[in-house]
Amino acid sequence: MNSLLQIPYTRNEKQWYFLSVFYAREMWTELISCIMNFYQERQNRFCNCLISFSGEKGEHIRIIFASFINDNNNYTDEIQSCFQLFLDQNPSTNKISFPYGKAIWGNYRNNSITWNKFKLTDYSQQYIGFHQQTIEVALKLLADDFSEDSFFSLGIYLLTKALGCIDSQEQKNALSLSFQEASAASPHFVYAAKELIKEIDINEVIETIGFYRNENASDYSPELISWLNEAKIILKLYNFQTLCMFICKIIGLIGLRQLMILELMNICYTGTNRRTDI
Repeated sequence: MNSLLQIPYTRNEKQWYFLSVFYAREMWTELISCIMNFYQERQNRFCNCLISFSGEKGEHIRIIFASFINDNNNYTDEIQSCFQLFLDQNPSTNKISFPYGKAIWGNYRNNSITWNKFKLTDYSQQYIGFHQQTIEVALKLLADDFSEDSFFSLGIYLLTKALGCIDSQEQKNALSLSFQEASAASPHFVYAAKELIKEIDINEVIETIGFYRNENASDYSPELISWLNEAKIILKLYNFQTLCMFICKIIGLIGLRQLMILELMNICYTGTNRRTDI
């Protein structure tokens, strides 16, 4: 890799490094441990470390490091060397076959690294604080279970808690607007969401969401309490639709699963659904 082609991105007086490590989700615990160790050992060089999850073009973790703009060093080679060594020593096996006939573009090779395939949605300190706290509460709730079902449940839980941060009179409209925005962003998934929801036990989902809504605040973990405080800051700056988008991007639920979650929540909160309209 030519480090000259991977010049850090300058924004908000920081130098940002964006890499994606394609690695089977069954071994994400080991990769996350590597990321955290790398960052903790180099906090004299990096002022931020963010991660997010994704299944787009292959299962992977997106990693972001930031150094201060007055640091003239380019740490690309050091980052690349560390994570390439990790992949060489701890290769994962991807158990998911490419969905031929359902997708146009192929996945990136498992156990590989790509650079600059994504950027942050927001570079403000408020967003960075929210992103960091979202990962902390997500890791706490997932408890090393990175299956797709666990992420789906996590998405329902966090969006339910986020919705509880706004006035009850505004919740139905907020859900509707969020669904509209998600549909506009991923129109090719709308029909698939409709079909998949037909296979779900709606009553079980309603019961689960009801449990989440009525959870006693005294049972909240410190991570969740901190996350709710950060979520309220985002709501003051933006709106629920933006907060919803931030959450789903961080935990990798953009597209089909985001539409499904929002529609299931709509059914729970309104008692109706858009199956005939999707």
